[in-house]
Amino acid sequence: MSIEEKRRELLAEIPPWYSGYVHFVLINVVAILTICLLLSEIGQGGPGLGLFFVGFFVFANGFEWWIHRGPMHHPTRFLRLLYQRHTLKHHVIYTEQRMVIRDASELYYILFPWWFLPAILIANLPVALVLSRSFSPDLGYLFYTCILAYYLVYEWFHTVHHVAPESWIGRRALVRWVRVHHRRHHDPARMERGNFNVSFPLWDYILGSCLEPSSRETA
Repeated sequence: MSIEEKRRELLAEIPPWYSGYVHFVLINVVAILTICLLLSEIGQGGPGLGLFFVGFFVFANGFEWWIHRGPMHHPTRFLRLLYQRHTLKHHVIYTEQRMVIRDASELYYILFPWWFLPAILIANLPVALVLSRSFSPDLGYLFYTCILAYYLVYEWFHTVHHVAPESWIGRRALVRWVRVHHRRHHDPARMERGNFNVSFPLWDYILGSCLEPSSRETA
């Protein structure tokens, strides 16, 4: 079976009831409303909370790098679903030469499944409780706020990586820059070697995993 045939087969698996627009709007509305609710519960705050916010984003960017380099590209016992959805499906449909979604329904393979958002909140509940009881309730609320904010950042960036370059959002300077970074990762021959950050490529730069331009780019 050719790559194009496999791509068509995978796209045909998208449920007929699925709406990429509804999916995108729903996760944004739920996450943003929850963020607003959490922020309203934070008291006076202080510089310590601001430093925690920055530190969390640096850590989350490193976690993004690790989980993308590891479980999303190498099958593991407990996270095999990530590997199947990312390497065996997402990377088959979207290669370096074919990155753009042709229909909003293809967000099915771009965005995390709808259950991912509540799953990460439930999985991180023990951490939020420890922070709340060991330090302050504000820190627990801020921790959850950071999780939701970074989740949105990831989904926004991954979506714009796969929109048409000539679209309004696709022409923005920041989008053009990060899209090039992500596109190199979609080269089937190099996808396991680098450019594992989907949002800001901080840890790709720190760990030296930034891919050089391919011969097709420099030709």
